Amino acid sequence: MPYAGTESEFSLPMAEESDTDERSSNTGHTPEDRRPSMSAEIAAKENTQVRYSRLLVMFVLACSALGVGYLTFSFVTQEEEDDFKTQFANDAEEISSVTETNEGNVGTLLGILSLIISSWSSNAGTNFPNFTLPDFEQFASGTRTLTKSALLVYSPLVQHADRPGWEAYSVENQDWIDTSLAFSNKPNTTEQVSEYIYYREFGQRQQLVEKNLSEYAPIWQMSPPPEDVSVINYNLLNSPTYQRLVDFANTERKAALSEVLDARELFGTSLPENESGEPQSIMMLAVNEEPYNPQSRIVGHLVAVLPWSAFFDDILADSQSSSGGIFAVVEDSCGTAFTYSIDNGNATFLGMEDKHDRKYDYLKNDDQLSFLQYDTTTSEGVEESCTYHMHVYPSADYENNFTSKTPVYFTVGVLAVFTWVAAVFSFYDCLVQRRQEKVNTFATKSNAIVASLFPAQVREKLINEQREPKRRYKTNGNASMAAQSLTNDNELWNSQLEAGGHGGIDDDSPPIADLFPSATVAFMDIAGFTAWSSQREPSQVFILLETIYRNFDKIATKRKVFKVETIGDCYVAVCGLPEPNDDHAVVMARFARDCLEKMNEMARKLEATLGPDTANLAMRAGLHSGPVTAGVLRGDRARFQLFGDTVNTAARMESTGTKRKIQISQETAELIIAANHPNWVKPRQDIVVAKGKGEMQTYWLLPQRELTVSVATSTEEGSDDTEDLNAMMWMKSNKNNDAGETGDETTKSSTPELDDKVQRLVDYTSDILLQILKKIVAKRGPNAKAAPAMERRIVALEESIGKAGICLDEVEEIIELPNFDQAAYQTKDIEVSQEVVKQLVSFVKMVASMYQFNPFHNFEHASHVTQSTSKLLSRIVAMKHIDEVQKLHDHTYGITSDPLTQFAVVFSSLIHDVDHRGVPNFLLVKEEPALGSMYRRQAVAEQNSVDVAWNLLMDPSFTELRRTIYTNVSELRRFRVLVVNCLMATDIFDKELAALRKARWENAFFGEHKDDDSQISINRKATIVIEHIIQASDVAHTMQHWHVYSKWNERLYAEMFTAYCTGRSNKDPTQGWYEGELWFFDNYVIPLAHKLKECGVFGVSSDEYLNYALANRSEWEKKGKVIVASNFERFKKALDNRPQITKTFSMIDGDLAPLPNKHE
Repeated sequence: MPYAGTESEFSLPMAEESDTDERSSNTGHTPEDRRPSMSAEIAAKENTQVRYSRLLVMFVLACSALGVGYLTFSFVTQEEEDDFKTQFANDAEEISSVTETNEGNVGTLLGILSLIISSWSSNAGTNFPNFTLPDFEQFASGTRTLTKSALLVYSPLVQHADRPGWEAYSVENQDWIDTSLAFSNKPNTTEQVSEYIYYREFGQRQQLVEKNLSEYAPIWQMSPPPEDVSVINYNLLNSPTYQRLVDFANTERKAALSEVLDARELFGTSLPENESGEPQSIMMLAVNEEPYNPQSRIVGHLVAVLPWSAFFDDILADSQSSSGGIFAVVEDSCGTAFTYSIDNGNATFLGMEDKHDRKYDYLKNDDQLSFLQYDTTTSEGVEESCTYHMHVYPSADYENNFTSKTPVYFTVGVLAVFTWVAAVFSFYDCLVQRRQEKVNTFATKSNAIVASLFPAQVREKLINEQREPKRRYKTNGNASMAAQSLTNDNELWNSQLEAGGHGGIDDDSPPIADLFPSATVAFMDIAGFTAWSSQREPSQVFILLETIYRNFDKIATKRKVFKVETIGDCYVAVCGLPEPNDDHAVVMARFARDCLEKMNEMARKLEATLGPDTANLAMRAGLHSGPVTAGVLRGDRARFQLFGDTVNTAARMESTGTKRKIQISQETAELIIAANHPNWVKPRQDIVVAKGKGEMQTYWLLPQRELTVSVATSTEEGSDDTEDLNAMMWMKSNKNNDAGETGDETTKSSTPELDDKVQRLVDYTSDILLQILKKIVAKRGPNAKAAPAMERRIVALEESIGKAGICLDEVEEIIELPNFDQAAYQTKDIEVSQEVVKQLVSFVKMVASMYQFNPFHNFEHASHVTQSTSKLLSRIVAMKHIDEVQKLHDHTYGITSDPLTQFAVVFSSLIHDVDHRGVPNFLLVKEEPALGSMYRRQAVAEQNSVDVAWNLLMDPSFTELRRTIYTNVSELRRFRVLVVNCLMATDIFDKELAALRKARWENAFFGEHKDDDSQISINRKATIVIEHIIQASDVAHTMQHWHVYSKWNERLYAEMFTAYCTGRSNKDPTQGWYEGELWFFDNYVIPLAHKLKECGVFGVSSDEYLNYALANRSEWEKKGKVIVASNFERFKKALDNRPQITKTFSMIDGDLAPLPNKHE
């Protein structure tokens, strides 16, 4: 953007810079500029000793605190350790004692059952062994429960002589089994017990026939009763273990306990399977013939199969200290060991090995169990049995019961005392240092701010000129004096910045200014920026400027060029001051060329983010060398500024230059040539006439490498676009004659190849749709998927849509939008699958390829409409004056709550002119009667666009994309009707449709439904607003900057002029084009802009659109006739002498009239 100013003087205030590292590094200052001030260095040195002394005192206090804290922690920890050991010793002793008691209790219970058997036999007068205890299960089940036995067996001793009688007796009296089964609620058995006493050999039952056996111990009564009665009459004395227990029990006349064994080898399947693998032993007690006479004849034995947990259960049940478990390891003299964990009365089997934690071996509590202990003097002849030892250990969890945070609390308390002492000790010092730190911090920040505003030399001069007459300190090694020096520096800065105000610098203080006899000034402007920015959001404008100028700043730092400021889109820099540089012209030339290349690079890259025409933005630069006056103009917001004719001339070099070129003055060119770079410059062919300067011979600074972009010598913006437009008209005329009226159709089988510009537009449009698609997924949930039944309904509806009628039949007056949904406003980091992204980009590319090569109705225009739609939607969604989402939902009639609606509107913008033939509907109906008849001669192009794009979307290759857009029938129907309503709304010249839309607007916003808050009324208003979004976007160029309007107005004229020249239209658009544009502004564009404002949902965009519409209307009224005449001459010349053109033209009395074609 060129500067306005007088020839004699031009001043540039330096822009304020951020004090961040990146921004401060991009001001063109050298590393010397960022060195700390002298006073700051003095303050740092003088504070060093004080800081070290303070650190030493704090170190001593910290060491003392740590030492005392360690002793305290160790003492309290030892106390807990002692409590742990004492309690464990008590618990271990209790475990040993209770284990012995439990064993004795089991023996006692077995003794009671033994007494019952003896008493009952005695009272019944029955002789052993032929005795059966009535109701055995009733007595035995209670004993089994109390002893926790897995099996309880009564086995009589049968002498060899009594064996036949016993075998007959057992067969005749086996009914006790059914009685026991009935008591246990089990079905009776139909099997018979063994008719003889037997033993097992090789898994087979064998009858005992040997004569030399003196006695037998057949299994008789059992609890629980056997379901497999084959176990009855099995001779237990066949087992050596059982024989040894019998010998012990008969000899010692007390309960005997076996080693750990598999009892199923004795009792078969009658013994429940030991699924847990818990160790089991057999406890045996003799049954005497006479009750209460333990020395009477032994007639049988009671046998209990006991799990070892029966001895450990309920130990320490009420002890809180045993929480976490105590390990009880039992070892016998037979080489077996197993481990139990005892935890609050529960015994848990851990395994058949010693499983205790070895680190607690030093706390081992050893106890020899009394099981099977006997006096060898009275037990002669008894085979030696296993003896048991139990070792008790604590577990880590057990120890944790005695470990607390008390040592930590005591230690923290001690450290807190020392901390308090240290705080009191340093309190006074902190008060002093606090003030000094504040002063230092403020002074440092002030120094950093000033450093970003002034070059190093200027800063030093500002300080020195104030310090010399008013020196307030002497460096004498005192830290506070050094800090005071830094404060004084800050006061000096402030005094300079406040000069010209109240109480600032002395009236006789000399100005801070210098004349630099030789420097080069550069002005760099972004051509096309004003028009481009009118189509963008403010955030997008700043993204562009910040991105480009940040890169320029980096180049300035690299080249040691001083950045003066930026004003709007103009970047100003200087080389040769404040530090003189003899090569300032060469350095600035390199800087300008680097910036030109970076601008071209960034413009292309940013088009995918910032939208159409971004790549058309270009830098226009101007350089001039000469003397420059620079200094600080003190007063409010003082800056470093440049003055002089050199600055004015540099600005003229930029304003009269050409985009993508660097124009330099003759003075600058001579300096570059003198520096042995004559090949860098090239004289400009035409003489430049600069304001205030007259005619000037200027030069082009050639780039380092040839630019790939064609550059015109005209200074008009849009010259490149005009060349493209001429080519487009020529190709359109060829296409119409070679390919026919309907144009080529794009196949769906492959993705078309597109040129770079169209590909960038595809990427930009795809990204807009993708961002809204992510909102749809976020609201719905990333895992939402149609059920099989719903999927079948969706497929059926997809196949039927558009088959029963035409699109106009689907237009609805009211589209029902969803109710308020908080999820639509929740920010979520949602990613759609790569397959969906791929299909989306592919779909947009296919749509782009289906646009015909029209000057106006082409994919670039569709991208422009899409961008405008996105801008309007973003203004709705981000209304700044509404802070509650519920209010925002109501204010926008629910549009903000439904991402699917937003997606449908943007989608409609993309496809709204697909396959447009380049002529209006009334001509299209004449050219293609069948097409017109199919669509009832209404909105033909719009309905055709819907059908073409919809058929493409329904292609199987886009299935995943469709299932992301909608997942149920309701969403599909809403998406379809939104698309249809939007595209039908773009037919603005159908009088019938326009009248219906106008009536709906009046009814909703000014009629009976104006203040209606019903859901139907809200949906009616939402439907109208949606249609106005697409209508406004379709003609957005008329409500944007004049250059944007001129560009698309020229293209529309070119399209209609091409149709006229190719014989498709009988009317020359030149006739009435000027008046038609005025009519269009007055009767459609400006009323539409008023409606955007009246509906109240678009925020400041409505004012922006209205202001641009009024300004463009006024400008067209002034310049329109000249523009129309210029367009006619230019496009007529472009199409002259083309054999494909069917009409030629000549000027007759200033009017256009067709002449007969010589070929006709």
